[in-house]
Amino acid sequence: MFTVNVSRTYKYPVSVTVYDAEGKEHTGKFKAIFKVVPEDELRNSGADVALLDQVLLGVEEIRLTGEDGKALEGDELLHAAKNDSAICAALQSAYQASIQKKNRPRIF
Repeated sequence: MFTVNVSRTYKYPVSVTVYDAEGKEHTGKFKAIFKVVPEDELRNSGADVALLDQVLLGVEEIRLTGEDGKALEGDELLHAAKNDSAICAALQSAYQASIQKKNRPRIF
């Protein structure tokens, strides 16, 4: 029997490319910690609630710094990751891929 915990969390790799002040690309990978949110909760959450606020629990293997150059931690790190446009887009894409990746039918 196939058993699935509907209250699960999981780690998923995220690839992101950002640009520095000189326009040079910097690409890296880190891990996001997502939780599975029931579809009825996602549908009924309203347009004013961001997807990542519902599904993203944390990030690992990434160092984000504040204006003072100090590494952010905890809630500040999570907020900064969701608030950076490039990282936010990468997180959203990774979440969608994590849900769809294994559940696509194979084309023979």
